[in-house]
Amino acid sequence: MRVTSLASGSSGNALLVEAGPGRRTRLLVDAGLSGNILIERLRQAGTHPTQLQGVLVTHEHSDHIIGLPVLTKRYAIPVITAPDTLAAIEQNLASTWLDEWTPTTGDLSKQGDRKQGEDSQQGDHKGYTCPPDRVPLQYTNRSPKAVYCEQGEDGEQGEHKGYTCPPDMVPLLYADRLPKAVLSTQNEAEIMAGEQTQPLQPGSRCQIGDIEVISFPVPHDALAPCGYLLSAGGCRVCIAIDSGEVTPIMLEAMYHADLLVLESNHDRERLLRGPYPYHLKMRILGPTGHLSNDQAADAVLHTWRTDSVRWLWLSHLSRTNNTPKLALKSMLGRLEAARANLDQVHISVLPPGMGNVWDSTQLWESPALWEMPLS
Repeated sequence: MRVTSLASGSSGNALLVEAGPGRRTRLLVDAGLSGNILIERLRQAGTHPTQLQGVLVTHEHSDHIIGLPVLTKRYAIPVITAPDTLAAIEQNLASTWLDEWTPTTGDLSKQGDRKQGEDSQQGDHKGYTCPPDRVPLQYTNRSPKAVYCEQGEDGEQGEHKGYTCPPDMVPLLYADRLPKAVLSTQNEAEIMAGEQTQPLQPGSRCQIGDIEVISFPVPHDALAPCGYLLSAGGCRVCIAIDSGEVTPIMLEAMYHADLLVLESNHDRERLLRGPYPYHLKMRILGPTGHLSNDQAADAVLHTWRTDSVRWLWLSHLSRTNNTPKLALKSMLGRLEAARANLDQVHISVLPPGMGNVWDSTQLWESPALWEMPLS
């Protein structure tokens, strides 16, 4: 198996998993990047979207699904997730959020009398401003700030203003509230609701090419959030992100992993003293929020194996409430305090951009990485 992190964090999440001869089976786990960025990062990982057999979705929050419309509409790639999550994704695509968009004022409005091309059929119009609690999904390719802005967890915004769409590029979904905008998103939803979806209930399993997929439920404030245990060629990868606490079912899946991709979202004290509003802090700390550094360490200690070596990727770090140094220091400190043998684990922190690559084939060619220490 080979696993490549394409993105990790509140601004987007995506993992590429490959297995079998010639890496013939290729799956995405989440697609939380805008279409063009996702395609480019797949290219950097040596994969074209047409080579994907499907996208496993953990839950319906925007930092996990924003790239799905491009993958499903342009490349007809199946979406594989819980039925309730599929329904939520379809509803999100069909929603235009028109009531939440308002004409801009000031300089942007004065620039608004510009003609668009034939694709959107728009005449003279004013620009539209994204409300403060939304980032315009259609403009993530054109506005890097919209992609990488400092957000709260799962799309809830921190302290920043809304983003304004350029006056000559009003997005079709929101332009002048035309019926055509509604039809456009409905068409995308119809594609999602067709043969390109494969329901997979949390707690069930399926075989996709060379990869066995086991889905397990996780506690998070989504309709049917889940993690995945992926197996191929004698190797297992467990992906457990976006979870407010660790359950026995999650621990069972984690125990079997050679590579564990585990959320280490925040440092508790940094979160409590930070700029987030009280209600958001309580949501993140709650049982359906996000795992802290200490909770991640507890999970690793509860699934510690003394007979083998494993790899641990700390993922989904908050850029406001955590740092890679804090997450790594917390994990190592807890393991050392428990007198765990650190030679049995290779720990790294996933960055927001292109990140780590775990390749079991290369690992087998480096026996020292798998060898157990003598003492």
